[in-house]
Amino acid sequence: MARPSILSDELLRQLVPVGQVDIMVGLPTHNHAATIGPIVTALHAGLAKHFPRERTVLVNPDAGSDDGTREILMNAPLAPDELRGIPALRTTHRVSAGNAPQHGHTGGVRAVFAAADLLQAKVVVLVDPDVIDLHEDWVEQVARPVLTRQADLLLPCHPRRRFDGALLSQLVRPLLGAAFARQLPSHVSGEFGCSGQFAAQRVTDPLWEQEPSRASMDIWLLSTALALDLRITEANVGPRKFAERRDSPGLSALFGEIVGTTFGCLDRFAANWLSRTPEVRLLPGGPAWPLMDDQNPVDPVPMAERFRSGVRDLAPLLHELLTPGTHAALRETASAAEPTPRLSDSLWATIVYEFAAAVHRHLMNREHAIQALVPIYLGRAASHFAEIASSDEAEHQGRLNSLESEFARLRPVLLNRWNA
Repeated sequence: MARPSILSDELLRQLVPVGQVDIMVGLPTHNHAATIGPIVTALHAGLAKHFPRERTVLVNPDAGSDDGTREILMNAPLAPDELRGIPALRTTHRVSAGNAPQHGHTGGVRAVFAAADLLQAKVVVLVDPDVIDLHEDWVEQVARPVLTRQADLLLPCHPRRRFDGALLSQLVRPLLGAAFARQLPSHVSGEFGCSGQFAAQRVTDPLWEQEPSRASMDIWLLSTALALDLRITEANVGPRKFAERRDSPGLSALFGEIVGTTFGCLDRFAANWLSRTPEVRLLPGGPAWPLMDDQNPVDPVPMAERFRSGVRDLAPLLHELLTPGTHAALRETASAAEPTPRLSDSLWATIVYEFAAAVHRHLMNREHAIQALVPIYLGRAASHFAEIASSDEAEHQGRLNSLESEFARLRPVLLNRWNA
């Protein structure tokens, strides 16, 4: 059972009378008065509509809101007018209590996991408090596959613009997929459904002591599920709208968080993936949603310029991190006369593998090595954006599939460099 100290006294007092539950919905907040009311109503409406016989609770660890978030949450209607006629067969529980402000969003997630452990929840659903269009069927789409044991970890997916999520699609997903010999879900976000057992086992993980960001926590949870060889799937939840993040980091910081966590997970779970035989396994999540139209296409030319200057200026570092042949191929790509470089799938996969292995082998300071990869990533992103600028949905997906296939084909490069 989780250590009580992870839960505030206030939260613990409210949880104990609830007793065991089937579904726990976690909603960590900090000054979300603008969005929280409709979210809570939609969640309770969905639970009443789809899970009338299950024992459910909504748990809100709040990181010191001073805008009335908790008051709005506790006073939000249980259901919109059109759903108020649905009979409630179980008591509706709603818990809100203060959580240590310095622990932020991820501290709230840990408190949700600890609460799930305390109440022996079968399913845990985490909701993003910044969403502004949650519908009452959402919670059923995320919780049902876990409740029926079709999945241990479920990631919601929704339509994306073609230029969104490049760091995930170009680096994180193909790298982790090839390393763990699994096909990964197309989305990794701050929302998910998971088994209560998976949540409870994460409570005492040492990663919490590093105060992970939202983005790095998502990568860590996915990598943990991959290492444990759990059932991972995704669910199409339809279009989503989110309020603007108030704490969004810049590119260098975000890159450092996500790539640093990804490389760190490869280190931590090396024993789990090094001996695996490549194969593809992903529970079906339904048909893919189409791409959304882009209002503001990305201009790849400035990214290409940063790529060229970075390859030139960081030559001494890259000489230490890359093998001679890879470094020479990178310099040749950067020196090409075309406005946007064509950094091929094979060269990009090889570079990522050699960087991951160099970080593992401590060839230089971890942060310096990861930041040296930023301009090369910008070159790859520029190449990718130029190729998909006028592509349709099938062509766009084909490019992503080709990249993942190349990472899988070159997996021996990672193994060889890792063990060098």
